[in-house]
Amino acid sequence: MSYLIVTSRCPISHEKIGGNETLKKNVGGVATALSRAMRQEGGTWICWGDGNMDHKYPEENYDGYKIVRIFLTSRERKGFYDDYANGTLWPLFHYFRDRMKLTSTGISYYRQINERFADAVAKNAKPGQKIWIHDYQLALLPKMLRDRGLDNFIMTTWHIPWVASEFYATLPEAKELLEGITASDMITFHTVLYRKNFLESCENILGKVTGIEKKLYTFSLGIDSQYYSGNPANRQNIELKNNRKLILSIDRLDYTKGLVNRALAIEALLKRHPEDARKFTYVMIVTPSRTSVTEYINMKKELEMTVGRINGTYSDLNWQPIIYLYRRVTDRQLMNYYRSANVALITPLIDGLNLVSKEFVAATKNGVLILSRFAGASFDLSASLKVNPNDLNEVADKLDEALHMPENEIQFRLESMKENVIKKDINWWLSKISSTAENMEGKIHGKPESAEYTP
Repeated sequence: MSYLIVTSRCPISHEKIGGNETLKKNVGGVATALSRAMRQEGGTWICWGDGNMDHKYPEENYDGYKIVRIFLTSRERKGFYDDYANGTLWPLFHYFRDRMKLTSTGISYYRQINERFADAVAKNAKPGQKIWIHDYQLALLPKMLRDRGLDNFIMTTWHIPWVASEFYATLPEAKELLEGITASDMITFHTVLYRKNFLESCENILGKVTGIEKKLYTFSLGIDSQYYSGNPANRQNIELKNNRKLILSIDRLDYTKGLVNRALAIEALLKRHPEDARKFTYVMIVTPSRTSVTEYINMKKELEMTVGRINGTYSDLNWQPIIYLYRRVTDRQLMNYYRSANVALITPLIDGLNLVSKEFVAATKNGVLILSRFAGASFDLSASLKVNPNDLNEVADKLDEALHMPENEIQFRLESMKENVIKKDINWWLSKISSTAENMEGKIHGKPESAEYTP
């Protein structure tokens, strides 16, 4: 089945660094999954070329498929991406009402760039080819394609949370976005809660939409479990002094991740369970994000001041509770951390899914996962220690429980979570979406259902 995939980001970027042009792969679970689908099925990938040398490659053949790029001016980027997609929609869909920017220029650029994507899709789509649109940056695109007369089967996958309908209704363009998305033939979410919230938003804002329930599916994105569960020859164990246990987290710098709360939870652990002092080290890895945005610069300062204060209060010459690393890590380094950590502390304030939690489960042999109940992955990893990241005392008590958990309970919990991660891996996700799309299209055109289809 050939796809025409549409995303904001491209799978690869061409960058000029130090006078040399390099090819940079864009990492992330979604990019990994879609790249695999394109290698298997072929087709065209339409995306925004934001690499500083991408302008040389408006179209290129790569890894068995075609990449078509659209380009934005700096003003278009600010309006479409910074002001509306990430300044309005991102905080809206993560329940941060006070961070939402409501401007007429933002939505104007958002409409313009969605139209630009629609033009590119209309130009490149082949008859019978399935069009697969991704995420909140392109919510208007399905209807724009219908308005251009395209009758291809259109799929939309929503990768971030969909909020409760009464909260979503605060968006001035709430109806317009719903009309855009519901023009798709098939819409998928990562959790049953997001699907439910979307359906209620449609009912409350659009009224009765005929057949909408039959378009909505829940398929939680999986990982390449074989890769993370393998035994690489270059594996290195990270060993701490005095047999201290390693607590690990890794996140990009973002206000949805609850980073300051996480540091404060370590402080609460030391206050509530002073006997745990010097028995652990918390390695907090934060990868840079939006380094030129004032809000993120201030966020980084607040986090570093909090970590510094806690370390200054509790450290001695031989121990500090938090090792803070603000940097990117290689895949090899990340695997070493996953395999060496005794506890993974994954506590976003809200997260569409959070694949780090699944990667840790696949990689670890005897680690404990503490997971925010507001991460989409908590629906899949029910044997994790679930916490409310806003309740610092609860997180502290779960940390103490994890540090002292008996080996048989660790293995019991891991066995359950590993079963889910292995069964519902990246190949399962692609297969479910592919088979469901085939059967839905078959019903539209009167074809018999595939034997492997399960609704």
